[in-house]
Amino acid sequence: MKNESVFETYLYLSPKKIVICVIKIIDLTIVYEKKLLIENESDEIIFRKLQDFLDNNIFKLERTLNHFIENIFIVLDSKDFFPIHLSVKNDNGGNILTLEKLSYSLQDARYQCKKTINQKKIIHMLIENYLIDNKNFQFLPKQLECNNFSLDIKFICLSNNLIKNLENSLERYQISINHIISANYVENFFQNNHDLFKKVRQITNGCNPNEVKFYNKTQKNEGFFEKFFNFFK
Repeated sequence: MKNESVFETYLYLSPKKIVICVIKIIDLTIVYEKKLLIENESDEIIFRKLQDFLDNNIFKLERTLNHFIENIFIVLDSKDFFPIHLSVKNDNGGNILTLEKLSYSLQDARYQCKKTINQKKIIHMLIENYLIDNKNFQFLPKQLECNNFSLDIKFICLSNNLIKNLENSLERYQISINHIISANYVENFFQNNHDLFKKVRQITNGCNPNEVKFYNKTQKNEGFFEKFFNFFK
């Protein structure tokens, strides 16, 4: 079997439904999709149902595509997401608002959030508003001089226990989690009826200029800020 990055695999999970979908990267066609509807009175993910679903689909999927699934994007519709709102303010001394100055504020906000969330992990970090010299901006303006600025930031967090349960469910198939994405965030961002997984793919590829992405600072051949924020690319 092949294991090149020809496909991307997405797993949608909610208390009422499980869907697995494989997209061929070169032309974005859906080459495999299976769905399971669940009769569930609870708002919790049923991991026994998930295990049965994966047993019935992963090896079949790999044989059909002649391709090993090594990692997966999980699209999660769950009440367990926990939002945190935080604002940070900084003086800029009349200088141009640079990426470096902004990055320090975002790093500080992320650090402050991580101190308060205990057994949770940050899944999404979203800048909801830029207040620059008392003027609101939806997106970061370019080459703007200002005396001070503040950022209204929303963190979408998820419990480490739930993440660990998801990792354990996939571990037996030697599949790791690429990213976890909030289904509610995706639907609210696009507000259209287009295919969910294609919308998720746009999100993971950085279509939201106000979502902050964190990467390993030791990656080669990239500057720190190019790795740190998708909207700086």
